Amino acid sequence: MFDFTLILLLIINGLISVSLFVSALIYYLKEKHHFQENKKTSLFCSGLICIGGILNALMMRYVVQFPEVGGYNLNSNFYLITNLTSALLSFFTYYLYLRTGQGLALSSGLPGSILLSQGRVSKSISWKTVLLPIPLLIAWTFIWFAIASPEPTDLALASTPEGNSPMNYIYTFFTASILAPVTEEILYRHFVMGLLARWFGSSKAAVVLNIWVSSLVFAIAHAGVVTDDWIKIMQILPAGVVFGWINRKKGLEHSILAHSLFNTLIIPSTLLLEQSMTI
Repeated sequence: MFDFTLILLLIINGLISVSLFVSALIYYLKEKHHFQENKKTSLFCSGLICIGGILNALMMRYVVQFPEVGGYNLNSNFYLITNLTSALLSFFTYYLYLRTGQGLALSSGLPGSILLSQGRVSKSISWKTVLLPIPLLIAWTFIWFAIASPEPTDLALASTPEGNSPMNYIYTFFTASILAPVTEEILYRHFVMGLLARWFGSSKAAVVLNIWVSSLVFAIAHAGVVTDDWIKIMQILPAGVVFGWINRKKGLEHSILAHSLFNTLIIPSTLLLEQSMTI
C-alpha cells in the first residue's frame, strides 16, 4: 500500500532540491565575478564533503551491517553506486552552494561563513550562542515524541546499523554529527537563507519569514523517517528555526556546531525514551 502523503512530500522535496540547484547555478553564472575571493576555500570544503560522502558510501557497503527491512538493503551494490554517484556530484553542488551562498549572504546583510570571509569577521566562536538552545530542543523532542509516539518507517529501520560493533558508533557519529550537519547547514542556512534574504529583504518581518520558510524546507527534507510525517516535521521544525536564528546572528559555522551538537545528543536521548516506554 502506497503512503501518498510520503510520496507527495518526496515529490515536493525533489522539486525544491532541483529549484534550489537551478537558482544557485543562475546566481553563480550571473554574479560569479563577485565571488572570486572564496574560490579556493570553497573548492577545498566541497572536496572534503565529496570525500566524506565517498567514505560514507564505502562504510555502508563494506563496514557496517544493516538489516533488510521492507525490501531495503543498504548493504547492496545498488546503494553503493547510488551513494558514490551522489558523493561525486556533491563536489560540484556544494561548491556552488558555498560560493553563491557567501555572495548572497554578504550582499543581503547575513554574516555568511567565517572560513569564506577572509578576515573581515571575527574568527572566534560564541559558544554561548551555540550551546544555550540545545537543551530546549532536546527537551522538546523528548516531550513531543513521548506524546506523539512515532513509529519508524521501514527505511528508518533499514538505515539503523545492526549490533553493537564499535564501527557502528563511528559510522553513526560520522554521518549524524559531522556529514549531515555540514551539508544541511550549507544548503538550508547558508544558501537558502541567503537566497531568501535576496528575495525578501532584510526587514524584521522578512527575517522572520526567511527563517521560517527555510526551516520548513529543512523539515520537509526529513520526510520518511516515521510513519506519520507530520510528527517528524513538528519535531524538527523548531530545530530549523533555532539553527536559522543562529545563522542569522553568527553565521554558518555556528549553526553547523549547534546542529552537530544537537544530533550528537539527540540519538542517546531518543534511545533512552524508547527504553523508558518499554519498561
